[in-house]
Amino acid sequence: MTGIVCLDQEDGLLFNGRRQSRDRVVTEKILSMTEGKPLWMSAYSRRIFPEDAPVCVAEDLVGKLAEPARKDAEQVESAQEELEREEAAQKEPWQQPGEAAFCLIEEAVNLENEMIDEWIVFRWKRVYPADVFLKFPADDWEKELIETFAGYSHEEIDLERYRKKGRAKF
Repeated sequence: MTGIVCLDQEDGLLFNGRRQSRDRVVTEKILSMTEGKPLWMSAYSRRIFPEDAPVCVAEDLVGKLAEPARKDAEQVESAQEELEREEAAQKEPWQQPGEAAFCLIEEAVNLENEMIDEWIVFRWKRVYPADVFLKFPADDWEKELIETFAGYSHEEIDLERYRKKGRAKF
């Protein structure tokens, strides 16, 4: 899964429980990037997208992403297969095998989440007041600048990609 976040120049994500800023060009780019694949978000994030946008809303999205898959190693093979079928049926759609998905995150999140293979960062070329930060440690993450573009309310916005070191290259 690909996580998507918007950060300022100092890695600020939120201030007083709210997004720092928004830009309608970023919203359009996100929809363009994810076209044809599931785009998950919270109800809070849903409000910045057009009503007809093909998005999926999940309450407590970050909490659901953090839930580990549970397996009982002591069950016999046939019981294990039944359990796996039941678990697969109960998983959120973005957890289904082979399902490429995107997840817009506008709240504090653990960067070590194993479900997220890469991060797409829209970086405001400004510093906003922030009390929640999302910093990618240089020792753990590789960064690629994809492009710089003009937004609607921001003169320049960087689009960056981060991938955990040791995983497949860009």
